[in-house]
Amino acid sequence: MAADDIPSTMKRLVVKEPGKDVASCKIEVETDVPVPEPRSGEVLIKVVAAPINPSDYGEWYRSSPSKYPLAMGKEGCGIIIKSGGGLATYRFSIGAKVGFVGLKGKQGSYSEYVTIAATGCFPMPNDVSIEDCASFFVNPYTAIGIIDTAKNKEGSPAFVHTAAASQLGQMIVKLAPEENVTVINVVRREEQAEILKKLGAEHIVVTGSSTDDADIAKWKEELKAKIEELGATCAFDAVSGRMTGDLLDCVPPKGTVFTYGGLAGLAGNINPVDLIYREKKLKGFFLVELDSRWRDAFHGTPHAQGIEQGECRTGVRWLEQYSV
Repeated sequence: MAADDIPSTMKRLVVKEPGKDVASCKIEVETDVPVPEPRSGEVLIKVVAAPINPSDYGEWYRSSPSKYPLAMGKEGCGIIIKSGGGLATYRFSIGAKVGFVGLKGKQGSYSEYVTIAATGCFPMPNDVSIEDCASFFVNPYTAIGIIDTAKNKEGSPAFVHTAAASQLGQMIVKLAPEENVTVINVVRREEQAEILKKLGAEHIVVTGSSTDDADIAKWKEELKAKIEELGATCAFDAVSGRMTGDLLDCVPPKGTVFTYGGLAGLAGNINPVDLIYREKKLKGFFLVELDSRWRDAFHGTPHAQGIEQGECRTGVRWLEQYSV
């Protein structure tokens, strides 16, 4: 796109009013929004695609009133169409395909155009369709963080993962064998189990949707048997609700349940005996708060080397191997 072809206005999605949950948020398309002008060190990107992650929609109804209208979207991909100049922009040419994360100035990736510091851009491989690069950052890094936490911080050869048929879960299923870690996948429905089997998952527990105590006890016994067989000492839970307590019951003494989502609402069903006498632990897992040990260890790995070499292996090279 030539500079003369860049429009003066654009459209973007915003949350006008938060509501009490995602379903009740008031979302609108804003029109006639000025196209931002890149400053020194920034580039202007024509957005091609952007994902929807829990980190996105959780913000839609939980932000402070002063943030509304709230521009939507945290990451995305697109084409650089203009540069503001400056040293940091020299590694990008006009027309370069990039992923981006870390927008500033009340911008969101659900916009036709965004400006961003060149340091927040990652070159995408030419042999990968740019439309497939939207989810290059949050999910891949979370997958790496979960596997690393289980393997290196907890010292566990295996771990339990709930909501395992999600995009993140499918990435974990594909990456874990390379890291010599076994995943015990917990899903709700048989069709979700079939998705994971086609990806090579070997250990799957289907909980079903029954609230009958006998049915719950049955899948928990299956899960406990797999945990004992594979030596798992930790679990990563995106569900919460009753599942939190069920997982604490299933992991061995001194085991850990990490919660990183709340699909079923508040965590509950927790037996104090598990925490007090069996010394089990319940912790939160938040990617950006991984300790410096993990960040330091990450440097020098193939994933980090890819980023340093401009490939962004962590996200986009996965599109050829791990993404869905």
